Amino acid sequence: MYFSADKPPVQEPILILNGEKSGLINNLCVPSQVSAEYAPAGQSLISVTVLDAPENNYELLRDVQIQLAEWFGSVVVHWKHLKTYRIPYALPNFSTPAFNPPQQPVKLRDKILVSGDYRVNGSINGAMQSGRITAEFILHEIR
Repeated sequence: MYFSADKPPVQEPILILNGEKSGLINNLCVPSQVSAEYAPAGQSLISVTVLDAPENNYELLRDVQIQLAEWFGSVVVHWKHLKTYRIPYALPNFSTPAFNPPQQPVKLRDKILVSGDYRVNGSINGAMQSGRITAEFILHEIR
């Protein structure tokens, strides 16, 4: 889900993870804190990732706005909802036996290395872990 706002809810270009284990929001970021060009002119762009969203768009928006207000206060009522994208298969299927072993080798063939969340687990953490594993492989190979 994307929102525009007069001011960003955070000043840093960070990913905010929901550590409360409640609500629909999984994470939030403000892409316009990375580049102002991502947002409408004079605005901030807020990206909200939701898991297990209700089918009803009204309920989804209402519940997300309630949770956002709990996090950032009443300023959220002034945020403009821009668009909601429903991505039913956003993550790879990791049910057994999709990946066995779960971590795939870095070296595909001579001079070809691969990394990505699909090599470890479908997540931001999986992408970072895979990148680290590939970098460590390269460092080991050039020593």
